[in-house]
Amino acid sequence: MEVTEPVEGPLRRPTAQSLRLLAALATALSYRIEEITDRTVEAICEREEGYREGRLVPMEELRRSVRDSLAEYLGVLTRLPGGEEPSRDQAWAVGRSRAELGVPLESVLRAYRLGGSVIWDELLDEARRRPERPTDDLMEAAALVWQMTDELSAAVGVAYRHSEAGLISRDRNRRDGLLQGLLNGVATERDLVFAAETLGLPELGPYLVAVVEPPPGGDQVTRQLAVFNIPSAWLTQGDRQIGLLSSTHGGSDLVQRCLSRVVPIRAGMSPEVGSLADVGGAYRQAELALRSIPAHRHAVVTLDERLSAALLVSSPDLARRLADRVLGRLLEIDRGERRTLLRTLRLFLAGDGSVVQVALQVPCHRNTVLNRLNRIHELTGFDPTTPSGVTDLTMALEAAELLSLFG
Repeated sequence: MEVTEPVEGPLRRPTAQSLRLLAALATALSYRIEEITDRTVEAICEREEGYREGRLVPMEELRRSVRDSLAEYLGVLTRLPGGEEPSRDQAWAVGRSRAELGVPLESVLRAYRLGGSVIWDELLDEARRRPERPTDDLMEAAALVWQMTDELSAAVGVAYRHSEAGLISRDRNRRDGLLQGLLNGVATERDLVFAAETLGLPELGPYLVAVVEPPPGGDQVTRQLAVFNIPSAWLTQGDRQIGLLSSTHGGSDLVQRCLSRVVPIRAGMSPEVGSLADVGGAYRQAELALRSIPAHRHAVVTLDERLSAALLVSSPDLARRLADRVLGRLLEIDRGERRTLLRTLRLFLAGDGSVVQVALQVPCHRNTVLNRLNRIHELTGFDPTTPSGVTDLTMALEAAELLSLFG
């Protein structure tokens, strides 16, 4: 990734004499680059525990990058009298490579500034070797040396953060692609081997799939699930979120209770499956469970709870034919009467045929309930007080709600 952000500048300019002295000292140090590299690597390993024994960076790579960084630094100092723009190529390379290795940025910056300290110590020693010690000129150039260290350290930090952002993006794309492959049933055998680790899920099932709409803001779902130690991986597609969840702890009942706390949402859950290879089928079942919820209703349901409705949405043409055949005339009457009759019918069917219970809920006299049931029988031809009538009316009412046929 090309890093184009400017680092803070410009450098302060000491006198021309100080710049020439600094360039001469840096040139002398460049002949001792191997020795200075060894000293810098030793200092880094002594003060930064993570670098010892190649824990964060292989020792050969550490020495190579330190040498190249020192060479870049000294090269910048030798070119100062000519007013050339400092090179930051090696600083950017260090930032990128350390991000890819996962070295903490704080450790990278401390190691880089430690190299600057070694350079300054060597510049002082080189100046002391001269017959006439140019103390005043060197002190005047000191600010420039430390400012250069800050400039190059800033370049390391910029490159690191850019590379880290790219890695995070690639990891997210890889996770999303893998999850998409599992949901679509096209994951390879190799994908299945690494899927659990990549997605942060247990290696063994059971798993289930949940389809949620609309997607809650932020990460409400994952936070809610994390409270109950339910690992999950989510993918956003348009106006819905699709999640692959582990139901090892607490089963699907706990997952359903957790999702129900994220409101308002509509969510369909698949039955549990034992293997990641079965996730594709679970996804289709979760989609079906979601479609079994009427459009106006917020609920979190499992497929098993909505099997009859799922059968209807699986064949919308037959569902419409059923609704038209059973409820056709009822749907054509005056809106006010229609609402009254439909509410009475819903309560009657939900209350296992108790006229008294319906009368208490409406409220009205029980004879009024019986009159309304008779009116439903007259309009539809199906008697809600008989087993066969209950079956047909229940299915037709469900179909009409799913197809949004009620005005």
